[in-house]
Amino acid sequence: MNKEPKEYAIGIDFGTTYSSVAVWQRNCVKIIENEYGSRLTCSAVAFTDTGRLIGDTVHKEQVTTNPENTIPNIKLLIGRCYNQSFPNDSKLLPFKIQCDGKNRSMISVEYKNEKKLFAREEIAAMILSKMKEIAEAHLGKVVTKAVISVPSCFSDSQRQAIKDAGVIAGLNVLQLLNEPTAAAIAYFRQKISGGSSGEKTLLIFDLGGGNLDVSILTINEGIIRVRAVSGDTNLGGEDFDNNMVDYFIKKFKEEKKKDINNKPRSLRRLRAACEKAKRVLSTNAQTVVEIDALDEDTDFRCAITREAFEDLNKSIFDRSISCVERCLEDAKMNRSYIDEVVLVGGSTRIPKIQEVLREFFNKELCKSMNADEAVVYGAAVQAAILSSNENYEKFNISELRDVTSHSFGLETNNKAITNIVIPKHTPIQEKKKLHFAPYNLSSFFLQVQERGLSSMIVFNISGITPNTKVNSDIIVTFEVDESGILNLTAKDVSTSAGENNEKILIRKENGSLSGEEIEKMKEAADCYKQDDEENKARAAVLNSLETVAYKMKNIARGPSVSASHKKSLEEEAEKVLTWIETNQNAEIDEINAFKKHCETIISNEKLPLV
Repeated sequence: MNKEPKEYAIGIDFGTTYSSVAVWQRNCVKIIENEYGSRLTCSAVAFTDTGRLIGDTVHKEQVTTNPENTIPNIKLLIGRCYNQSFPNDSKLLPFKIQCDGKNRSMISVEYKNEKKLFAREEIAAMILSKMKEIAEAHLGKVVTKAVISVPSCFSDSQRQAIKDAGVIAGLNVLQLLNEPTAAAIAYFRQKISGGSSGEKTLLIFDLGGGNLDVSILTINEGIIRVRAVSGDTNLGGEDFDNNMVDYFIKKFKEEKKKDINNKPRSLRRLRAACEKAKRVLSTNAQTVVEIDALDEDTDFRCAITREAFEDLNKSIFDRSISCVERCLEDAKMNRSYIDEVVLVGGSTRIPKIQEVLREFFNKELCKSMNADEAVVYGAAVQAAILSSNENYEKFNISELRDVTSHSFGLETNNKAITNIVIPKHTPIQEKKKLHFAPYNLSSFFLQVQERGLSSMIVFNISGITPNTKVNSDIIVTFEVDESGILNLTAKDVSTSAGENNEKILIRKENGSLSGEEIEKMKEAADCYKQDDEENKARAAVLNSLETVAYKMKNIARGPSVSASHKKSLEEEAEKVLTWIETNQNAEIDEINAFKKHCETIISNEKLPLV
């Protein structure tokens, strides 16, 4: 009999459109269902005049009716500077984005009839907190440790933002695990572990809602080694939807002479219809997008074929293959060296994606793993490994070797990268050292650029004892940690016995939240959670009062009730229902007192309703 651990660590796949959570339990991975019985939870948060909603409730109730205060796809914005938002944001993201004065994007919403600004990390933390709650409901225990998956092509600032979001959600983030690497762990556990021996080379093609990741890995005798990674953080399932939305906006304008470009509610309804049509076209040759009253009283109906869909999105298919070619080139491999092409992510169900990959590799694709669950499966295995006292061998994985997805170089004043310190595909946690010789300075800056990205990381190295006789000799060690985040340490070797080293401080500036900001957001998150619990309790009591009102109506319909009394009961029941509609924020004690009064009316049929 397996002994239950005192504490579980969970794996979270934080997705653009949907998220999922899993745990290693009783020697296997359990992918946990939410309160609706689904393993996938909508990655969205909505704010209303009574509270906030997170997850599937948003998708069911708020996306089309409350678009301005509904935040889907926050992963597309996480870790980006305000001036890095891509062109389609303003049109296809219905909520408002503002700059906080530090070139960071803030989400503007109406919450409880007040304007509120939320950092992107706060919104992401709400979704991660939801996944934490789903796991806790299943396990019956508090969960504090997690491995969270991220796209391998995420930048340093995007990774730090996800990690900060985990902290705000009350999680100790053991590791940010690259999504293709997580999928490779799942592939190994499900298809190789305890089975065939010999080296196998995989290409993981992971196309989700907002990102494309391509990784080449080898698996041999339990060693999983990443050879090369490539990807695009601006390419995913949402881009297919964007192209369809643009197409149907033009069709609607041509046919109805109306423009809905600046109408968030109409755009959100059209977008929902396009998402549905995209899924239908994965199995059918044609579908119809049909929306009643898309703009005021104007209906819209338009057919689209799979061929038209593929033509609209030709550039996406081309960009996808370009990512594959770059990955093969970086790995110095011919496509014939790939033993298996593994499909991961919901967007790989699109037939044309499968067709172009099959033609490119001239082989059948591996579709045996659940495309939606492979990443969270691998994250749960890694969480179990990192949180237990056991080694990798318990899981038949002897070693996991990941690499950096970008190169890190020092930038000069003219914006040129003069020195690549950490080349792309350097093994994670490998250290690089550089000597710096500042003269008579107590501090200096290092500007680090991730090649291929516009983000800048600035390190302020201070606490150096100025030397007026000779240049100081500062050794700076660069290391990308297990989460893919760049860290620096510094040592002054010009001082005797390194007596000054404890005073050297390094402050990293990459647009991330400060420790003080994170603590404030953690406190705010606790308050929001308390509000959620109060709202849940209030809703339950209001539902109970509504039940009593309908009970009064049922009594009034009874054969033994006189006509005058029947009218009285029906009127009192209507008063209760009207009161419920206009008092959604009433105090729980007030609702309970009202309910008790109604029950007294039912029991003695004498007291009037106040």
